[in-house]
This record gives sequence, C-alpha cells and structure tokens, in this order.
Amino acid sequence: MTLNSSTGEVLALVGGTNYQESQFNRATQALRQPGSTFKVFAYAAALERGISPGQSYSCTPLDWSGQTFDGCRSSAGSMDMYTGLALSENVIALRIAQEVGLENVVSVARRMGIDSELNPVPGLILGQSEATLLEMTGAFAVFANQGLRNRPHTIGRILDSSDCANPEDLSTCRVIYDYTQDAESNLPVLNPQVVDTMTDLLRGAVQSGTGRGASVGRGEAGKTGTTNDNVDLWFIGYVPRQELVTGVWLGNDDNTPTSGSSAQAAQVWGDYMSQVGQ
Repeated sequence: MTLNSSTGEVLALVGGTNYQESQFNRATQALRQPGSTFKVFAYAAALERGISPGQSYSCTPLDWSGQTFDGCRSSAGSMDMYTGLALSENVIALRIAQEVGLENVVSVARRMGIDSELNPVPGLILGQSEATLLEMTGAFAVFANQGLRNRPHTIGRILDSSDCANPEDLSTCRVIYDYTQDAESNLPVLNPQVVDTMTDLLRGAVQSGTGRGASVGRGEAGKTGTTNDNVDLWFIGYVPRQELVTGVWLGNDDNTPTSGSSAQAAQVWGDYMSQVGQ
C-alpha cells in the first residue's frame, strides 16, 4: 500500500495475488501481527516524554509481568535508541516501553491511527496485537507528515452531477463530500521535533540496520517487522520530501510459517520504491 503522506490519499494498493481466486483484501481487511514495526510507538512515546535518543538501555535479559525476554542478539552491554531501533533489539524496545508505560504507548498508537484492539501487555511492543496494513501504513505517514495525521482514504471528493451550474464544468457542481473538510484532515498528533528524531532513528534502520534492503538513496526511513516462525514479514517506510509512504506485508492466509524474513519485505519495498516517485 502506498499513501500520499501529506493527504492520506491511497495511491496504490494490492490486496492479494489474484482477485479471481480471492476477493479478500489483505491490505485493508487482514488483521496481522505487525512484529517489530510496532516498536516505533514505544520510541515515539519515549521521545514525547523528553527521553534523549542517546540514553542507553541494558542488553541483559528482562523479567516483566511474569515473562522473561532474551537479551540483545548483537551485544552484551547496552545500546542507545539509535542502535536499538536500527538492529531491532527486542529488549531495548521493551525497556523503553517499561520506562514510559504501556498505556502511554497505546495512547500514541491510537493517536497515530491504530484503531484495532491493543492489549497493554509487554508483548504488545513486539507486535503481539493485530492490525491491518492500512492502519500501520497510515500511522507511519504521521512521521512523514511532520506529526499531522490523515485518515487513509480512497475517496477525496463526491459531486452531485444533477446539481451543476454548468454540466460541462465539474467545478460548478454541488460538493457532497470533500476530505479536506474532514475533521481528521491534517490533525496534529505528534510534536514535529519528535517526528524529526524518529525519522533520524528510522533512517538508521535503512542505512545500517535490519532494513538495508530498502535503500534507494532518497533519504528513506523505515522499519522491518517479523513475527514468530516468520509468519508475518513487514517493511514500512517513507520518503519524506516526496510525500510517499509504503507498507509491505508478506505472509500466508492460513498463518503458516514462511521460509523468508523481513529482509525480503525490505527488498520488495526497495525494488518497488526505486521505480516510483522519481
């Protein structure tokens, strides 16, 4: 799914591989676990509360709410937000969420457009609660739009063709609906300074982290996501100055494991985005 991040307009959407075989739209209807793409809400919540992105967090295993989470894969010491997000280390995101509080993470996700049910437990940070590609891509569009949220939509305006001063001129027809007049048009939900820092963090994931396959050389920023057994593979990213945000999900309808990784989703994103928005 590709959106115009400044308006929320859907520019492109693929809901499946063959519409004749299945009319179910996986981009707008499928509830899937978003994996590590959900971590961005914890990071944004921390920045919103004045926590420095340079603050370090321990890489040791974490016990939280009766669960034990493994330590960092790539270090035994500590990491700041830049490295933790770039390498998608679970325990760093969990410690950040523990510091700011799960309810605050949920609040940020809600403000950014996640309407699906969110269970405020530690696993939420790792993408345990399901969401649609539409919701997640729309939320990332907030980062690309300086903290302003637009509801993803496919209809921009509806005119009454039977009420036109000049039937040959659509601009003279009565407007029944106009998205730009919608209460959810360019709604401020995040501080621009928080957004700028999040973009720096997410650029790191593409330049030196798990999303390197998405690199197209246009200042892109984004995040990978993988669920248990590689059932869901995600990459959501944006090119700020081109007002484009694209979300990619790969997986099976029956929730069986894939033989891939989120690096493949990042590669799909990079291959696709290298051909659009030139």
